Amino acid sequence: MPRPKVGAALGSGAARGLANLGVLQVLQEENIPVDIVCGTSAGAVVAGLFASGSDMQLLGRMASELDWNDLTSVTLKTRGLVAPDKIHNMLRILTRDQHFEELPIPCAVVAANLLTGEEVVLDSGPVAEAITASLSIPGVFIPQEKEGMLLVDGALVNRVPGDLCRKMGADLVIAVDVGWAPLRSRIRHLPDVIIQTIDILSRQAAYWQRIDCDVLIEPDLGNVTLTQLNRAEEIIEKGREAAWKALPEIKSRLAGWV
Repeated sequence: MPRPKVGAALGSGAARGLANLGVLQVLQEENIPVDIVCGTSAGAVVAGLFASGSDMQLLGRMASELDWNDLTSVTLKTRGLVAPDKIHNMLRILTRDQHFEELPIPCAVVAANLLTGEEVVLDSGPVAEAITASLSIPGVFIPQEKEGMLLVDGALVNRVPGDLCRKMGADLVIAVDVGWAPLRSRIRHLPDVIIQTIDILSRQAAYWQRIDCDVLIEPDLGNVTLTQLNRAEEIIEKGREAAWKALPEIKSRLAGWV
């Protein structure tokens, strides 16, 4: 009996998005096949690294050593406060400069075109470049220019791209939604203003969006904020816990596939 083609849709959430990593670790440990992987923003990072063959356990250990200074640098350019060079260079190394066409697992990531507000699916060319576009919070990171578009954070248009997995041929879609961080009670500087504003608008937009999936995994991240990379180990473990809880349903769906 042929098994279903399984897709993993990994959601946005900045530091909270590290829970996606914990979910994939458990799926691998339990030999749950992942034939297609899609992601948005932080989910795009995990999706791209998974599809490129990165070791999920090693990435978990690396994440616990990171802080924002490792990933960002202030710029004087007019379209953003932070240059994505450090992130992009790290992603190039971790993806081994692969293009989507070379990946062992089909993958796509979501960005938004700042000029039109439209969703842009990135599934060709350099993986690191696409991931960088997908996570570029507008106003904070410099938008990525591509074919006449200005690409920014895909969370503005599709937080958890289960529908994209479906379009790529997935029969069974496992989606990860890391939920919403608590709103900031202290706004200290311009990046805080921008991030809080986008977060509020994204919540309102997401209210009308249904996540297209067969199994929804929702890690219980409590009060973890968008910037708390220092809690990486805890966030990944929460992703693992949520995946373990979802395993019976996933295995049941796989076993009952006709």
